[in-house]
Order: sequence, then C-alpha cells, then structure tokens
Amino acid sequence: MIVISKQQKQIQTFYLNKTGTERVLGSLEAEIMEIIWQASGKVTIREVQEKILTQREISFNTVMTVMNRLVNKGLLEKEKISNSFHYRATISKADFLGNVSRRVARGLLEDFGESTIAHFVEAMAEVNPDYLSRLESLIRRKKDKNET
Repeated sequence: MIVISKQQKQIQTFYLNKTGTERVLGSLEAEIMEIIWQASGKVTIREVQEKILTQREISFNTVMTVMNRLVNKGLLEKEKISNSFHYRATISKADFLGNVSRRVARGLLEDFGESTIAHFVEAMAEVNPDYLSRLESLIRRKKDKNET
C-alpha cells in the first residue's frame, strides 16, 4: 500500500466575486471536493468523473490533473490499491470552511482593525439578524473562558 499525502498548504487567494468553496478553490477543484466530501470515503478518479459526467462532459485526464493538484495542496490524499489510486479528503468540509473563515477574518482584522469589526457586525445584521444573538453568545462564552 502506497499512501501519498502532502501537508496542507495555506489558501492564498480569496475571490469576492465567487460563492462557497469557489471563493478559495477553482470551480472544478471545488466541485471535486464537494463530491469527495459527500462520498465520505475513498473514491477513484473514474467515480468522480462519472459523477461530473451526469452534469457535463469532462475527460478522465482533466479530473486526474485536478485531483492530483488537490493532493499537492494537501486537501486530498491518494493511496494505491491494486491497479488504481483511491483518494480521500484530508480535512472535513466543516474544518476546511472553519480554517478559511478564520484566516480571512484574521487577515481583515490585521489589515483593517476596528473598521472590520464594525462592518462585520453590520454585514451580519444584513445577512441574518439572528447571527447577532449568536455572536453575543460566542463573545460571552469566550469572555467567561478567559476569566477562569
């Protein structure tokens, strides 16, 4: 058994004009990661290609190239079983999104300071006012934890 895994690299780019995981991954990378996260196990290139083929044409080589890029980024790990490679996610979708959110928030706070906080709260109220209550609860818990 050969397992090929790379240490997870930091996401370098955040696209404001995209949505979801496409903000930090290419569109095909994001689509492939979604397929693998939904599979919640090991998949082959062929299985991923077949899933995409239900929506549009795509070559085996294209899927293979992108999946190997995801291995190089540390998001996938591949293992040779018999005559084919099997791929699995090295991080859950929830952890991936948490890591990205934390890095983006930290970068904004480091670059723009207090302005970020004010605009973040304003954006939360616009997107979903319930987020403000959740934020208050998180702040209280964090303060309580720091006081003990």
